[in-house]
Amino acid sequence: MRTFPLYDPKVYSILMFRLPKGREAEVQRTVGSELATLEGNKLEISYKGDWCIIESNRGAQSTAKDVSEVSPEMLKYRYDELMDLRRKLAEKLNVLTGGVRTYNYTLITCGSRERVWLKTFSDVSFLYKDKIEEEQEVLQTNVAYLNRILNRRGEIIVNSLRHSKVGTTLYVLAPPPTGYEHGLPRDMVIEVNLSDLRTSGTYSEMPIAVSNSTPYGQDSPPEKRLYQMRQNYLINILAVKSRLMELFLAQSQFLDMKETEVKGIYLNGKAQNDQIFSLQNRINEQMKLYVPKDDTNVKKKTFLERETYKTEKELLTDASIRFSNVSEVEHQIMRMSSRLNFMSGKVQDIARSILLEHEDTGFGSGSSSIGDLTLKEIDAEQLGLTSLLQELSRSRDILSSTIDVLRTFIDTRQRETSEDMSRLMNVLFLIFACIGIADALGNFVILGVQFLFLQDDPTWAEVLSATSLGLFITLFPILIAIIVLVLYFRKMR
Repeated sequence: MRTFPLYDPKVYSILMFRLPKGREAEVQRTVGSELATLEGNKLEISYKGDWCIIESNRGAQSTAKDVSEVSPEMLKYRYDELMDLRRKLAEKLNVLTGGVRTYNYTLITCGSRERVWLKTFSDVSFLYKDKIEEEQEVLQTNVAYLNRILNRRGEIIVNSLRHSKVGTTLYVLAPPPTGYEHGLPRDMVIEVNLSDLRTSGTYSEMPIAVSNSTPYGQDSPPEKRLYQMRQNYLINILAVKSRLMELFLAQSQFLDMKETEVKGIYLNGKAQNDQIFSLQNRINEQMKLYVPKDDTNVKKKTFLERETYKTEKELLTDASIRFSNVSEVEHQIMRMSSRLNFMSGKVQDIARSILLEHEDTGFGSGSSSIGDLTLKEIDAEQLGLTSLLQELSRSRDILSSTIDVLRTFIDTRQRETSEDMSRLMNVLFLIFACIGIADALGNFVILGVQFLFLQDDPTWAEVLSATSLGLFITLFPILIAIIVLVLYFRKMR
């Protein structure tokens, strides 16, 4: 079995999620009851704002030794134990909190003097076939072997970081082939360089002076020097782990934002674009009604048709609403872009604080740091939001032009309707005038007939002839007026 010495090897399982208000006590009871089932497991629950961080860890060996001969298989066994426990805990939290999203990470922490994770194993039984262009035997490093037995097929990313004067190597393992809920790495190995743990030299720099009577003195006995190294190791490993936890929290906050708010903006923006496209087609179809047709026998749509006027008003109202909705989505995109910029700056600050950068090892590892990968994910979302913003801006400009055209048609309709109403009022005025004239003439005819023809006792023939004459005299002016009005309005149309 492949084994190599590691200083204080431990496996950490980290679970992060947004904690609903008022559920702290229930979450602690659930976590405590679930994690208590694993013997030797250490638990820590912390809160960062409205986020809960559950951290559990176990030593790779059951015996409490500083330096142990550890095999990757043993680390995989611990990893699987914590993975099963974390999966059960996530399921219970999902039920308890009503479907909260959980984000998990795994850290393997250790120390070594010779960067044993980059050493190769000479036993030929651990040679494997690497099919690139032709089959050839390739020696694997220890970290590549761990990557392989964890069923990972991607490349390993090697990063270097530094806290105080202690160098640390961060190995980012490849993601699993399936069941990976996000595109950022979540399994890593932290290897502290024990050669840099010279506490006496670190603390003896001015203005600090270390006495030989303390565990940090130059002439301390071996047991005190071991104590000194262990304390310095714990200080540095906790400092590095805490900064990486801040990076993981920033990633989790970004992923949660991506799955909820950013996704909602995308869905809303796409829906608005589709609705604008459909509305544009409806308006174009409506405008085609006013295109002159060659077939003169086909009845043309006119501005006086009530149904057409109602349809155009509905289209204009719908277009105005869509215009307002697009503006609202644009404001959401700009606010989200500002939040993503803030998160990008936060990730850069964390990476600078521990001098996190890619390290070229020469065996084909990835060429990015975990900070760069996070920034690329954030930049990709910003690019997607910018693209959506530009698409919405183009749709809004097209919609604005369409609204102007449609409003012009409606204004023209209202203008012509006003002119038609004015003409109609003139017609009504002339008709009433004609009726008044006819009434006056009728009165005169009645008086004339009464005094001229019907003074004596007339016969029915005399009454009928006199009445017909009066009716003719009364209706003739009205008939002439109607003919004149008809000819006039036919000429106007």
